[in-house]
Amino acid sequence: MKKFKLILIFVLSLIFIYAMIYGHYVEPYNVKTKKIDIFSHKISRNSPGIKIVHISDVHMKRLSDYEIKVAEKINRLEPDVILLTGDFFSSVKVLEPGLVDSMHRDIEHIVRFINLLRAKHGIFVSRGNYDFSDDKEISDLFIEVLDFNGTTALTNCGTRLEINGDPLYLFGVDFPGFPQSEVTDFRVADIEANNVLQALFSEKNSYSHFAGIKNIGLWKDYIYSGRMRLTETEKSGIGITFYSQFYRGLDKYYRLRQAGKDGTFQLSPHGTAVTVENINTGFSPEPNTWVRFKIECISLDEYTEMRARVWTDGSPEPDEWTARAVDSSSTRLKNGTVGLWSGGEGGHQFDDLIVVNVYGDTLLSEDFEEIRAESNPENWVDYNYGNEAIPVLMRDVDPSLFTVLLSHTPDYVLTAQKYKIDLVLSGHTHGGQVCLPVIGPLVSNIKLGRKYMQGLHKFNNTSLYVTRGIGTVLLPLRFFCPPEITVINLLPE
Repeated sequence: MKKFKLILIFVLSLIFIYAMIYGHYVEPYNVKTKKIDIFSHKISRNSPGIKIVHISDVHMKRLSDYEIKVAEKINRLEPDVILLTGDFFSSVKVLEPGLVDSMHRDIEHIVRFINLLRAKHGIFVSRGNYDFSDDKEISDLFIEVLDFNGTTALTNCGTRLEINGDPLYLFGVDFPGFPQSEVTDFRVADIEANNVLQALFSEKNSYSHFAGIKNIGLWKDYIYSGRMRLTETEKSGIGITFYSQFYRGLDKYYRLRQAGKDGTFQLSPHGTAVTVENINTGFSPEPNTWVRFKIECISLDEYTEMRARVWTDGSPEPDEWTARAVDSSSTRLKNGTVGLWSGGEGGHQFDDLIVVNVYGDTLLSEDFEEIRAESNPENWVDYNYGNEAIPVLMRDVDPSLFTVLLSHTPDYVLTAQKYKIDLVLSGHTHGGQVCLPVIGPLVSNIKLGRKYMQGLHKFNNTSLYVTRGIGTVLLPLRFFCPPEITVINLLPE
């Protein structure tokens, strides 16, 4: 018996050593091509189909021979379109302000890799949790560089293509992936028999942006008004944003906010700069007391001007603007949507939101009365909750179009199936990265569970494909889970 145990230990040790050597030096670079056919009546009968190449989770530090080999294999497939579903960076830490030089180097390598790829109808990407940091505006640089180099980032937005005579609607949603406790969800709450939009405790800045924009050209030279309330003001802050570039996936806007004990409402820029004139309204809120706000923002030839006033609800509106600022910088904002900001403890409540431009167009009028309590209003998308953008982006889509959603996390398929999206492409899981025979992935990082860590799955009429990805994280190790290039052929039914 003792001899048998020694032999067993010896054999297991050999297997472990082999697995570590193979899993470290061989399998992470042994990229496989997986081909999937998806049939749909939305693809015309005489069509040759649409060839999509999908990869994810590149996690690049530098452009190595491995990534060059991946690009060459993709190009030999002659895809109609290439889709990348996020996690381009090897570490989220590189997106912090103190590591800007490292971030620029990483972005350069990522862009060089993408520029090696060739597709007849373009390259489109969505962002994953490794493509964001706490300092969210730093993440914007990546989008701006991609745009400059001709790659389309689908950051809570979509585009219509026509490939081989067949229309296709591509759209993508962001997945910052911060813990729930750090960034809160804005939900409708029944407060004193009156529905309001409310955000509860969050460690860090939380935002909700109005996304129901029909024509962004109308969203300039407007007055934004409404009311807001804090349940406590000691360790809390509240405010609103305007001329927000969230609709482009950028963390840039102007803001009127109050933060902390005895704080007053002040104008402040985010992702741009203002000339300080009189940014302080001088108004401090009391806990559990509604305050009214009014913002006027005007885009002129040389600068953008903003004015603000804040007063206690029920008292007369001040005759004069109590704060004013001007942005004449090269980064000034000339239009954009509106939003809400909250942070800290207690409840942060918003109501009676109205936006009217100088042409007399009412762009927004929302008192939340017709929305069920505890639900998310469809036109509002919260930062960190990209699934809330799905109904907004699908609202005006012709049902005859084949729809493809780029979602870094597979979990968003639960929302996608409600809106009858045809295909969801995801990564995030790495297929488990380390899998065992019969058992499969050792761990799961998605709410859907281990069953959905890789491969093709059906959710009613929605197909979900989860790729194993190209790179690795934490450990440069793969076992029974080689990296993957996915070829998806959309074919007539």
